[in-house]
Amino acid sequence: MFRLRITHFLLCLLFFCATSASSGFAQTNKVCYLFVVGDTNESSQLLDQIAKPLFNAFVTPLESIPTEGLSGKILKSTCVYEVTLTASQNQHALQITSERAENRVNSSLQLDGGTPSQIESGILQAILLSLPESKSEICRRYSDKLPQLCDAEITIAVFYESSRDNPDEAVLDDARGVVWEALDQILQEMDLLKPAGTRSILQPPLNLAQSLDSAKVPGAISFQIMAQREKRDSLIWGGMVDVQIKIKVYRYRNGKWKQAGSFITLTQRRPVRKWAETPELLRTQYQSAMLEFLQRNSKEEAPEVKKVKTKK
Repeated sequence: MFRLRITHFLLCLLFFCATSASSGFAQTNKVCYLFVVGDTNESSQLLDQIAKPLFNAFVTPLESIPTEGLSGKILKSTCVYEVTLTASQNQHALQITSERAENRVNSSLQLDGGTPSQIESGILQAILLSLPESKSEICRRYSDKLPQLCDAEITIAVFYESSRDNPDEAVLDDARGVVWEALDQILQEMDLLKPAGTRSILQPPLNLAQSLDSAKVPGAISFQIMAQREKRDSLIWGGMVDVQIKIKVYRYRNGKWKQAGSFITLTQRRPVRKWAETPELLRTQYQSAMLEFLQRNSKEEAPEVKKVKTKK
């Protein structure tokens, strides 16, 4: 089913399902250490007991600090996280910094108090805001601690990538609208995602980073329709119309946009009784082929789209 495969594909790539099934972080080969700083030895021990399991679960596996400590040379070249908790006049400040880390967590928060539960909520909030891809797993396990953040949806931009290589690109607007409606509906049915309000068409040559930056979202989806037709000398059919969809997913991570993966559907071939001699008829034929494709490959009916009336 197209709908089920696309839903699984988007969830996996946007939320790192390809990594460990029980964790929300991307695997890294770097050795990382966690240092904690509290006002007292007792508060440092408490902070370490709270922070270390959360970083191991949602950020990256941590190495234990040797009893003899780490040399300055190692500290200057290895991945280091530092969690600091300070208290002053009933105010508690939580600060997290990272150096040479692939999964960066940098945050400064004011906590309502210094209880273990409040400290844990603050660290979880810092991780979630720094690593949006961790939201799915964090909210699955700690939704009661972060109700406002976990109830909020993540906005995803959806772009269409135009192609110079497709001679029929100019008449794919109606077929494109059908796919757009289907993708928007799939995103709206996901608990964590919602589509951005605007629909943008990326024209070649693509300046993808600039387009994605302007959308101001943590993730984006682009799709492309590959279409072609073949004339047939037949008493019944005038030709064949083929449509295919290519979908790419992009994630914003560590200050850069990266393609997380791509998905290409099987080709949908649809016979047409009349060979299209006008753009209007060809536009309708491609739209009908795309509607048929979605209806055949979706668990539910494809979105209703008014067909363009063509002159005979």
